[in-house]
Amino acid sequence: MMPEQTGVPSLLMLGRYNHLSARAGLSRHAHSGAIEICFLVKGRQTYEVNGHQYQLRGGDVFFTRPNEMHSTGRLPEEKGVLYWLILRVPRGRQAFLGLPPTQGRALINELLHLRSHHFRGVWAMKTLLDECMVACHDLRSPLRETLIANRICAFLLHMVAGGQKVLGLDSSVSLHNIVEYIAQHLTETLTIRDLAAQAGLSVSRFKIRFKAELGVPPAEFILRAKIEEAQHRLARGGQTVTEIAYALGFPSSQYFATVFKRFTGQHPSAQLPRHKTRR
Repeated sequence: MMPEQTGVPSLLMLGRYNHLSARAGLSRHAHSGAIEICFLVKGRQTYEVNGHQYQLRGGDVFFTRPNEMHSTGRLPEEKGVLYWLILRVPRGRQAFLGLPPTQGRALINELLHLRSHHFRGVWAMKTLLDECMVACHDLRSPLRETLIANRICAFLLHMVAGGQKVLGLDSSVSLHNIVEYIAQHLTETLTIRDLAAQAGLSVSRFKIRFKAELGVPPAEFILRAKIEEAQHRLARGGQTVTEIAYALGFPSSQYFATVFKRFTGQHPSAQLPRHKTRR
């Protein structure tokens, strides 16, 4: 949505995607005089800025400053749900989100000086953006612009607080061990019940905690891990798509190809070495 749709001049764009499968990635681009912020609600996503790649999971924030070239690093926009917003950096005494000039400049200054492009957000940020999207379509409300500006301000304050925390993005020790176990046993049958038992949690608690810390449900995490392993095997060559599919526990090469395309946007045969395109 553009400024004329939101009614808030500082908000140049507000958007959301809900990809059920991978899409073409973003080419390198920059925003003159504006910052871009992405909040990943669900799934995984890679962004690249200044030659460094950032791996986002559900609940993470990524942002770029004015004129910083960024992209998805030749990778696709992955399966998942993501909000993005582009905010104009005010000049001189220009207003920012309806705040008094000194307060608007102070908020922008905090954003521009965050130490990392990537950090953990809080789920209240999703609620705020959800409310903004609803308000954007409520053209009859006399308080529409006020509500949107208010929610964006609250979102940015959460962002400043999150960006200032000296916290890593790693999962807890118990789930880190589970992630390692999954990586080492991708050719075996992995059940949620067994993984929960290893973590010392009930199945329901394990699912809740896994998604909260790693951004995706455990079943999807396992599928993603299998697809990443499949990509490595395809790149090395020496195995057919069918052989790789069965080795990683997929019931058929057709189902493997469907899942592979959902997460990568390509058929697995497209990632075989060019001189070996056997199926």
